[in-house]
Order: sequence, then C-alpha cells, then structure tokens
Amino acid sequence: MPAWFNSLWPVATFILGLASTYLLSFITEKRQIAREAKARQAERGKILTERRETFELDHLERLTEALQKLGRAAGRAHHVDRMTARETGHYAGTRLPEGDSDALSEANRDVHMLKNLVLNDALRAQVNRAHEAVNVPSSMLRADVEEAEARFAEAIFILDGVQTAIAARIREIYLTADLPDA
Repeated sequence: MPAWFNSLWPVATFILGLASTYLLSFITEKRQIAREAKARQAERGKILTERRETFELDHLERLTEALQKLGRAAGRAHHVDRMTARETGHYAGTRLPEGDSDALSEANRDVHMLKNLVLNDALRAQVNRAHEAVNVPSSMLRADVEEAEARFAEAIFILDGVQTAIAARIREIYLTADLPDA
C-alpha cells in the first residue's frame, strides 16, 4: 500500500465515523419526531373523543329531561281534552288553559331545539318520531274520543321507547369511554 494511503486511512476512518454518527443521530431524531407526532395525534384524538362524549352525554341528558317535560305536558293537555270531551262529546273541543298551553309549547320548543343535535342518525329519527307522535292528540280538534285515546296511548309507547333508546346510548358511552391513566 502506498504511504499516502496509510496517512489518509485514519482521516477517512474519522470522517466515516462522524458521518455514521451523524446519520445514526439523524435517523434517531426522525424516529423520535415521528413518535412525538404520533403521540400528539393520539392525544388530540383522545381529547376530541372526550369532547364529543361530554357533549353527547350532556345533550342526551338534557333531551331526556325535555322529553319527560313534554310527556307530562302532553298528558295534562290530554286530560283537559278528555274532560272537555265529557261535556261536548268531541275530543279537544276547546282551548287549553293558559298554563297547560304554555307548558306544552315550552316543552315542544325545548325538544325541537335539542333533537336536531342528536349525533346518532337512527336515534335522532326515533326522537323526531316520538316528538311528532306526542303532538298528534293535541292537534286532533273535535275528533272521536276513542281515536284520540288510541293516538295518545301510541304516543306514550313511542315516547317510552325513545327514552329507553337514549338511556341505552348513555350507558354505551359510559361503558366504552376510555379510562383515565393510572
């Protein structure tokens, strides 16, 4: 081997060592950056899931309360309409007393506002169906009493079904929620 090679070999080895050290550091840093980015993305996903679950739970609880108020208000209106039917022979033959009318309007307004924010499409459709069904008897002006009774009974059955479905969704959220790290 030439003499210049023997003097160049330590320098080349040193340069190759530095290059390999730099390359190894570069690869390690890239992997670390990728791991951190993946961890940040997972954390963002976790935060978004928690926000969604919190929104949905709060919303479904408020909707359940609004549906209960609607059911009670519709029940009071139905009772008034039945009492009117005893006197007139026709269901819903007179206007509701102001307090009952206001309670029914307020409950309808609350359910209407909340039902459109239900995230699950099938559950939202079920809530819409219940909301419509509960309002059918009060719109049956001068109707046959037996027909109005049947519509009211059907509405209560549908309302009970949607409240059961909402409760099932709330339980599902709690059962599938991520547990906090220990």
